[in-house]
Amino acid sequence: MPGIITEHNKMIDVNLNLSIEKERDKKEIDNMRTSFKKFFQSVITVSIAIMIIVVSFPVHAEEDTTNLDFSSRYLTIDGENMHVALYGNMQQIGDNISFVDEDKTTLVMIPGFGVPSPHLYFKPLAQALDSNFNVVIVEPFGYGLSSLIDNNRTLQNINSELNEALELLDIDKCVLLTHSMSGVYGLNFVYEYPEKVEGFIAIDNTIYDENIQAEMEMEQQYMLEEMNKFDELRKSFSSLTDFQLALSENPEQYGAALPEITGYTYSDSDWEEYIQGYSLSCNENIKKELMQMDQALLTIKDKKFPDSLPVLTMLSSDNAQNIPIWENAHRNQLNFESGNHELFILNGSHYIWYTNLSGVVDHINDWQTYHQL
Repeated sequence: MPGIITEHNKMIDVNLNLSIEKERDKKEIDNMRTSFKKFFQSVITVSIAIMIIVVSFPVHAEEDTTNLDFSSRYLTIDGENMHVALYGNMQQIGDNISFVDEDKTTLVMIPGFGVPSPHLYFKPLAQALDSNFNVVIVEPFGYGLSSLIDNNRTLQNINSELNEALELLDIDKCVLLTHSMSGVYGLNFVYEYPEKVEGFIAIDNTIYDENIQAEMEMEQQYMLEEMNKFDELRKSFSSLTDFQLALSENPEQYGAALPEITGYTYSDSDWEEYIQGYSLSCNENIKKELMQMDQALLTIKDKKFPDSLPVLTMLSSDNAQNIPIWENAHRNQLNFESGNHELFILNGSHYIWYTNLSGVVDHINDWQTYHQL
């Protein structure tokens, strides 16, 4: 089965090869389980949280404001607010905010599972690419500053909401950039809305492998248990405001520190936004998404990218080295004879751009130039 990538700090799609020789099974599986457990525990530290009671919380980020090359906006979808962050050269006429060069390729970034603040986790990458792309960072319902929504968090619903967001932003075509579990949604989006996607960038995406279904079910239960513990912690405070104050004063104690990006410094306003997103992260919507994950993963079994679609896949060197099937499973999604599919292994962990931002940016820019996107 796939690697479940709960996101934050180091989420990895873990796929264990259980079909090795009998004498090697126990040693290799134990080693991989140990690696998975360490990885998973590091992720839980940052993305644990389920909001059993739906909470409405005021955000500090201003709606529909433009700061030369940045705009924070809210889109109304099914009666709820979805937050998106735009990077690039924009103009505002009245209440309308648009990219100045509408002919420039739009790059839409979709986060991995459970990320407390998709905007801030992608921000360094978005800023590094906004000279070549009009960049849109989507925070799905239940993520970051977006509202919670009262529906099942199925792959179909998540993709339908993404498509509606693109419609509201007047985006007819885009390049999708996915990371981790969102790669599962993205690959399906390519087939559900082929007219919308003119290119695909996959950063260490989740893959499917049926050999580890039992292990993944066990880890899913572990995630739920840890999330419930976080929820109990949150409820131990008299109010959400008090909880946020505690997070601000002792971020390390609660695993609420911003990601450390080599060569990048977040602002004070970023920190305020992150505390808001973190305090509400992995809420009831995220729990529902987790419960649908097995079905979502099944949808990419034996599924490949279309030959005609330009695809850039970048894998973490850590995962390629530590997980035997990692590289081959990603290669099986591609057809290199098509001339449109490329795969590279970059130095770094699951969040490659955290420590190798320039490497990720260089590969994306070269890929864009080659395919004239």
